[in-house]
Amino acid sequence: MKKRIRTKKHGTILSKLRIIMLVPFFVFFLIIVLVLGVQYREKSYKEIEDQITYEDETISQTLEAKIENAQSSVNTMILQLNEVLGEEDLHGGEGPAVNISMQRKIYKCMINTFTTFSNAEQVIIVWNNGVTWYENWIENYSMQNDGQVLLKELDSLGVGRSGMWLMQLDSYPRTDGAGPYFAKKYVDVDSGSALGYVVLKPSGIFASMDSDNAERTLYLFGPSDELIHSSSAEVMDTYTGLLRTGKAGAYSEELRNKLQESDSGAGRNLGEIFGGIPATRKNTSVIDKYWTLISVTDTSASISDLNRTIYRILLLIIITAFAMYFILNYFMGKLILPIQNLSDHMVNAPDELPSPIAELGEDNEIGILVKHFNQMAERNKALVDLLLEEKKQQEHLKFQLLQSQIKPHFLYNSLDTIYCLAEMGQNEDAAHMTKYLSDYYRHVLSKGMDWVLLTEEIEQTRSYLQIQTIRYRNLLDYEVVVNDNVEDIRIPKLTMQPLVENAIYHGIKPLGKKGSIRLLVSQDGDRIEIRVVDDGVGMSRKQFEEEIGSEHHREDGFGLYNVAERLAFYYGKNCSIEMEDRESGTSILLRIQVPHDET
Repeated sequence: MKKRIRTKKHGTILSKLRIIMLVPFFVFFLIIVLVLGVQYREKSYKEIEDQITYEDETISQTLEAKIENAQSSVNTMILQLNEVLGEEDLHGGEGPAVNISMQRKIYKCMINTFTTFSNAEQVIIVWNNGVTWYENWIENYSMQNDGQVLLKELDSLGVGRSGMWLMQLDSYPRTDGAGPYFAKKYVDVDSGSALGYVVLKPSGIFASMDSDNAERTLYLFGPSDELIHSSSAEVMDTYTGLLRTGKAGAYSEELRNKLQESDSGAGRNLGEIFGGIPATRKNTSVIDKYWTLISVTDTSASISDLNRTIYRILLLIIITAFAMYFILNYFMGKLILPIQNLSDHMVNAPDELPSPIAELGEDNEIGILVKHFNQMAERNKALVDLLLEEKKQQEHLKFQLLQSQIKPHFLYNSLDTIYCLAEMGQNEDAAHMTKYLSDYYRHVLSKGMDWVLLTEEIEQTRSYLQIQTIRYRNLLDYEVVVNDNVEDIRIPKLTMQPLVENAIYHGIKPLGKKGSIRLLVSQDGDRIEIRVVDDGVGMSRKQFEEEIGSEHHREDGFGLYNVAERLAFYYGKNCSIEMEDRESGTSILLRIQVPHDET
């Protein structure tokens, strides 16, 4: 019958545990699958986006650096020309004459600038009188009087002092027409008058756009949305062919509108996050305030690889979840029966402490549980006896503290001193000592509480020292120093006063002359340090050890032993009392490790 009941209980508990475990277990794993799937997908796509953005920024920065280089080179050329050519060379701003002397001056000016900017393909300088300087890497220099048409074209385009990028330049016979060209008005530095124009054609400016990445296509548009360059050879072939027919502008506008409509990289909603990821990524960058670089990247291949990886991970998680469930269910059945037996034993135990149970003899968690249960049962009686002994010890300490609080001889002597002061007419000292004595015993009694604030304990000790100073005014001086960082914690009552009393009666009085006592309170982290230092007769380390190691019952003192015993009872190993080495006198150091919940 008993076995039948246990089997029934075992089956009931196991069934409940299976149900309790099954629902949250699979809900938990379902949440993990969803969260990990979404997070992994988001993180992986974010890495793809970051890589695309990084590569696009690199291309954009490289292109912009080449543009700035070209502009800087033109500015340098103009400065060099201003330095070399004077007003007499330019005939009042009209321009130089075509002769060998002038060619040497201009060549000397241009050669350093041209070689410094190694990406320069062509350089053209045209003055107001139509004199033109042309230079490239094949023709060292050429100076002709053939720039009138070029001058008119640049004037009509409105090229100013800030410069302008031109995609076509057909009016000068030495150029091939196709840009890009950077043109800037050539101005005299001193007078500010326009002298002509400087035109530079850089080579390889679009090299950074032509990559081997078949998934990325780059488009560069000018300020009027005209197509300047594309990494797609098909697009460039189409655009070049339409240039001859005059339909290139319409093609550029149509292409730009199409790219703006397909901006799938601008943002994704929740449906895209859970249902799918955009198959293209578009980035737009503004280059030097003139050009717009658009990058379109096909991410479908990367997304397909990402989805396959996610499906494998999710499948592995689901298989692992089922395997873990069946393994846990198997071991749970083996664990329940011993635990049920232990539960029955504890329920059927009498009202007193339970007795030990027969051990299983297995070296596993259940065997350890039963073994330690038996050890706990065997230790219970010893623990109860120990608690009773500690209670007796606590009552003993309270009795000792009560005896110390009363201190009849100290009270009698203080009252006698007050009487003598009154008889001698020293009413002010008598009044002060009466107040100190009142403050002292108010703290000592403290409504029967064993714990007081540190500031109250310091003030009580100060009152005691003030009383003793009046009694032994020719024998005693004192000083109380409390550091600013000391926290106002709670400590056992009468912790400091016995140490001060010990210093007076065993250090200062036997000295036979006036001495002093210093009470120092400081804090180091969560440790309070209390020092009582006197310049009395001193104490050997052997005497200190004897004083700490045994009780010394005296009528006029509480004793170092009693202080150490009380603090050990309250703090255990978190408190220590020791004597510091000094050349003269005695220094007693009390350390209290304060728990955080008491600070």
